[in-house]
Amino acid sequence: MNNINLQLYSFGWDSPYSPLEKIKVTGEMGYAGVEFAREYAGLPVEDVQKALKEAGIKAVSAHVAMDLMEEDIPYLAKLGVHYVACPGSPFCNAEEAKEYAEDLNELGKFAKPYGITIGYHNHTQEFTEDQGKYLYDWVVENTDPETVAFEIDCGWASAAGIDPVAYIKKHAGRIAAIHVKENGAVIGPDKPQSRHAVQEHPKFELDENGKPIFPPEFLKMMEERDKLNVPTGTGIVDWKAVKAAADAQRDNVIYVVEREANYGGKDRVSCLKEDIAWIKANL
Repeated sequence: MNNINLQLYSFGWDSPYSPLEKIKVTGEMGYAGVEFAREYAGLPVEDVQKALKEAGIKAVSAHVAMDLMEEDIPYLAKLGVHYVACPGSPFCNAEEAKEYAEDLNELGKFAKPYGITIGYHNHTQEFTEDQGKYLYDWVVENTDPETVAFEIDCGWASAAGIDPVAYIKKHAGRIAAIHVKENGAVIGPDKPQSRHAVQEHPKFELDENGKPIFPPEFLKMMEERDKLNVPTGTGIVDWKAVKAAADAQRDNVIYVVEREANYGGKDRVSCLKEDIAWIKANL
């Protein structure tokens, strides 16, 4: 398998690379394309086009928050992106999930003239059950298959206790993208938040360089989560079965490596190189 893309978020929040340098390094590592996480914000589209061309890679997909999609989609279309997923959004029960599905439907109509399909990327909380179904089921089943498709993050799905292969088969035809994120353990779904509640995000003091100062309890929580993100091929996900199921249900499925953390004392780029090497050798 050679057509592997990289979610640029994988470089990490403390990456030394500029947005355009990330594109260059992605090509040097052997990835075929990128999935953006708004690294392009504020950059002329021509600069990003040039960086992609020089790196010899494509822009295939992007993660964009719901309230920024209408602003970003015309820009992303110029880069050749054809799939845009919301990286996460709160909904805590079946009714809220159906409300969210309608939001996706409206954005799907907006994006269709640009040749872009709209979607959603899961974490663990979407696999909370309500009325006999997962919250994610309620979203999938209430969206328009013509304009909305989904990105299954196999790492987070398996961490929630879900078999990603079975879930792909359950919603055959609706899965446009797969996040190749290895996972080492089941932790269960996080508690979902209501879309109608005030969203609480942690706020941290900044050091003299403008970087956040994380308290010990937050660092401990992140350290435990980071332990889940093990080397590709060494965790609990059956990647050959994932690929077979995904390819059987839809043409041109997008495969994207996303890495949350380093492992084995290695730097992030070394880990990403090992990720793609394993995939090319085994899938």
